[in-house]
Amino acid sequence: MSFLTRKKIILFITFILCHVLNAQPVPTRSGISIKQLAVVNGSSVRIEKDPVSGNLYILENNGNIKRVNFNDDSSSATFETVYEESDHGVSSLLGIAFGQDGTLYLVGNETNQQNTLYGTGIIVKGVPSTPGSEERTWSVLAQTVEYAYGRAYNHRMSGVIVDPDSNYIYVNSGARTDHGEEREVEGLRETGLTSIILKLPADGENIELQDDREWLRINGYLLAEGIRNDFDFAYSGNGDLFSVGNSGDRDDPEEMNWIREGHHYGFPWRIGGNRTPQQDTPYVPQEDPLLNPFAYGGGQGQLYITFSNDPDYPAPPDSITFTEPILSSGPVADKFRDTISGDVQDASELGAMISTFTPHRSPNGIVFDRDSILTGELKGGAFVISLAAGNTFQPFADTSQDLLHVSLTKEGDTAYTAQVNRLVSGFAAPLGIEMVGDKLYVVETGLWSRPQGNPPKLWEIDLSGETVGVEVNNFIPKKFELYQNYPNPFNPVTKIKYSLPKEVPVELKVYSILGREAATLVSSTQQPGVYEIDWNAAGFASGFYFYKIKAGDFISVKKLILLK
Repeated sequence: MSFLTRKKIILFITFILCHVLNAQPVPTRSGISIKQLAVVNGSSVRIEKDPVSGNLYILENNGNIKRVNFNDDSSSATFETVYEESDHGVSSLLGIAFGQDGTLYLVGNETNQQNTLYGTGIIVKGVPSTPGSEERTWSVLAQTVEYAYGRAYNHRMSGVIVDPDSNYIYVNSGARTDHGEEREVEGLRETGLTSIILKLPADGENIELQDDREWLRINGYLLAEGIRNDFDFAYSGNGDLFSVGNSGDRDDPEEMNWIREGHHYGFPWRIGGNRTPQQDTPYVPQEDPLLNPFAYGGGQGQLYITFSNDPDYPAPPDSITFTEPILSSGPVADKFRDTISGDVQDASELGAMISTFTPHRSPNGIVFDRDSILTGELKGGAFVISLAAGNTFQPFADTSQDLLHVSLTKEGDTAYTAQVNRLVSGFAAPLGIEMVGDKLYVVETGLWSRPQGNPPKLWEIDLSGETVGVEVNNFIPKKFELYQNYPNPFNPVTKIKYSLPKEVPVELKVYSILGREAATLVSSTQQPGVYEIDWNAAGFASGFYFYKIKAGDFISVKKLILLK
């Protein structure tokens, strides 16, 4: 498919090996239940809820939109096609969003069949005849002039979201290159319509979008620049807008961004917090410690076609300050390569941070607990699904294809930091995610090779049993466990959670980096259960600390970061 890089397409071939024996997602902690609702069409790419009717809809890349019909006891579901290409007029769809009034917005791309290096992006809307009705009046909101897609990296238009007031829609228009290189056939790098986020009036009609960056800016159609492929968007409970996207063939981290109007997110000069090395001449790709020439199936020579000395690589604009991705302290999805040695490192083990996820995971779906329905550490957080098998050709030992929980801490008015934990592992190419109440719905895609007998599926993840913040009296853990504190870094209060499978004397203490005892949080005999306790470090200096639990014969130590 055109919206992913060549390396991601090759990675999907490995599903044949990765999922024959493990096609069932599994929770990584107690209190989370998962069930398969149905097998979906292989072209499924998104799942979205109509806020008026409450119905869930699955978007298929072939132009179909299907309603999810739950059976009487909600243990399974069937699908009914409610819209086809003949209704809305777009043959290849990648984005879907509903406004608060139920207006449906679709984003797609049409390729020039005589010259497949070119095409157009199109955004259509369907206004319901009455509130909650599936009868809609369709029209074109905006369409681009024909512009150069490129031969290899055709991310095109995909993610779309409606602002909370339903005044604007924002559309991802991804990069046409891997890292800003000049394509060998077209002689182009990026164009006016690529690597940007568009801002379009929700009530727009037949807007013709020019392939001219300044024209887009002057006419108010440019929200942000410098994104590579922010495939999905979501609003948090406080109204801030976030996106997730992937990096290129080089081993740069994958990004989660806080999207703000007028900001430039660095591409192609910065990717995943790293400087693009082809800005430096002479550039010798064989000496690049983040370039893994055998990781993508093409062999050494194949990768070095696009990673080569590039003396004409454009300089970054002097007038622009780049906005960096969100920094994460892990403890999962936080592997990275040292930019000097090339060694694989774990950010949380080093007390460092990564911007934002392990390379090549392809985080392509995000949703928030916007109404803070959930409890404890999950309350108000983001849920991110990762599409690609991140450990297949890379040395990062990060399996991906999972569900992550991202806890965000706002650092003044300028940035966020994140803590990332894994809730579910074992999906097979999850691409769409939606939240309804305390349940998440994840749809897998079959657009790439899959093992026989393992078709893509729709899953329901029930988080109602994930009770934290108090002792869980009706649940006895199977093992002793000390969890990573949340949030981390923190200022000045953080939560520490642990599990006890039996009654034991418990000591929980905090130590400075020099090993001096800073606080005793628990010193008593406790019954089996899950516990959570706050540590208020208001009187302590910023820096690294350790917390240690001794519960019977069980001993565990973890690092925390106080950042004032």
